[in-house]
Amino acid sequence: MSEKMQFFRANVFVNVCMALSINTAATILSGGDTLSGFVRGCCCAFTINTVAAVILPMGSIGSGFSEGICRQKKGSFGEMLSRNFIVNAIYVTIVSFCMAMINAGIGKRLIAVWFSTYPALHLVGLVTSLVIENLSKKLNKNN
Repeated sequence: MSEKMQFFRANVFVNVCMALSINTAATILSGGDTLSGFVRGCCCAFTINTVAAVILPMGSIGSGFSEGICRQKKGSFGEMLSRNFIVNAIYVTIVSFCMAMINAGIGKRLIAVWFSTYPALHLVGLVTSLVIENLSKKLNKNN
């Protein structure tokens, strides 16, 4: 399989997992939703996340933050944690802010609505990305 195809498959897998976990947390934090609203939220989150992944050089940003600013050794838990922390900070900011605009509209309530869930969603995204990365490493080791 080509390197581009591997990147594409990994990107889709990660973005589906992130959309499901973050949208589930957002739905619970906002008091629930209908099934159609939940599916719409997952589809929107997946699309926003995927577009952001194509546009932003997240590998470089994450590695630069982790190895450059935090001075973590590549491959260490600290490197993985700090890299995922900054990558999630960026992705969750983009996705949660866009979802707040979709659900609350642009107006006086937007920032309050967005920030009411942002810290919890960042934590959920961080934990999810750490789990996905560890799972991915184990699966790749077995192949």
